[in-house]
Amino acid sequence: MSVAWRALPAALLLAGCLRSTPTRDAWTNDTSIEFPRFFEQPAVEAGVDGSTVELSGSVLRALEVAAADFLGPQDANTPCVDRRESHRYRVVQRQGVIFIRIDEDPRACGLTVPALHSGAQYAVGSDGRLLRRLRDGEPDESRVPTDAGPGTLVPTSEVGRSFDPPDGSMPLPFPDAGTGARQGP
Repeated sequence: MSVAWRALPAALLLAGCLRSTPTRDAWTNDTSIEFPRFFEQPAVEAGVDGSTVELSGSVLRALEVAAADFLGPQDANTPCVDRRESHRYRVVQRQGVIFIRIDEDPRACGLTVPALHSGAQYAVGSDGRLLRRLRDGEPDESRVPTDAGPGTLVPTSEVGRSFDPPDGSMPLPFPDAGTGARQGP
């Protein structure tokens, strides 16, 4: 009987490993969706001067989806800068898509400037599906690079060449890369 009791926890552990792990809802990074200019117009801030602001359920769900994706799960040990209440949210709704801009609010944590790349933009469908995400610092694949023109060809003999002093009268005042000795006066 004691062998069966020892085998039971092992069987439960093995059964738990065999279950497929839950995955996030499927989403596509639809680069054909262009984000609006969130700061083009002044925003109406909720809760200022006792004004009433009404959010639809689909907007609230879109905010939850974006915040959960950007900031992850929250608990009592979540650092201040990663908390949902330490961020500012801008929402623009166009043609069945809810666009959300999330930015760190450094004042919420007693800071003066936000961290580098501390924001993101989201496009969420009215059904709650994440359609597009663009975190600050990531390349925007929806923007096609413009051609800078034909440019100027550089001869192979010039690639990697050190240049002479600007007027030829004295060496530049920088250390020589090979010896470390100063070249200038």
